[in-house]
Amino acid sequence: MRGIALGLVLLLAACGSGGPPPPPPASTIQPEPIDYFVITNNKLYGAGCNFVAENGGMTALVLAQEKEAIFKLKNRIVRVAADKKSQNFPESAHSRYSDDKYTVLLAPLPNAEPVENGVVQTLGTSLTIMDPHGRIQFFAKGSVQCKPM
Repeated sequence: MRGIALGLVLLLAACGSGGPPPPPPASTIQPEPIDYFVITNNKLYGAGCNFVAENGGMTALVLAQEKEAIFKLKNRIVRVAADKKSQNFPESAHSRYSDDKYTVLLAPLPNAEPVENGVVQTLGTSLTIMDPHGRIQFFAKGSVQCKPM
């Protein structure tokens, strides 16, 4: 009798809850620098904010513009549509961009004060890129440099 009860318990455990399987763990991505040559060769001009990671030099990882956020991944340009309802950054940039593959979030760092240097505004910011399930694939602190073009 004990063997039958144990067998039923194991059978029920093998069946699971019947719900959808959990999504697989998020993979990480590494956005590649967007330098002058990438911008000119791909005509990525426009007003907006460029995210530069801490200790990452002066090269942008994301261009946040009025209609889209742009980053480079595996030597390909990725474009993610702007969420027009999200908070605006200077020069028509947004805090949220989203499509069916990625969500790109820019958020001012706590106690960050904007600094103006001529037409360029700089603000301490974090960058988060998530997959369609909301799992973080990339996170960095740095700053946005916002300027008209």
